[in-house]
Amino acid sequence: MSAKLAETQHWQRNLASLIRSGLFVRAETGRANGLFTVVGIYGDGSHSAPLAKYSDERRAVDACDLVNMLARSGFSIEDN
Repeated sequence: MSAKLAETQHWQRNLASLIRSGLFVRAETGRANGLFTVVGIYGDGSHSAPLAKYSDERRAVDACDLVNMLARSGFSIEDN
């Protein structure tokens, strides 16, 4: 259980850093080594390292949708 909590915290730190950079445009899903990933897309079209990896595609799509909502909301990432 503690590993899952640490993983969630790491995911959130990576996301906050990416959004704060000001270069983040959106998140997309992808595949790597048989897992479904959530990656950030920068303004120049390049991809970030995977922010999260899931074995279930629906979880990756949900996480991607959440990231895109947070990025568009205009709320401070610290409010999350």
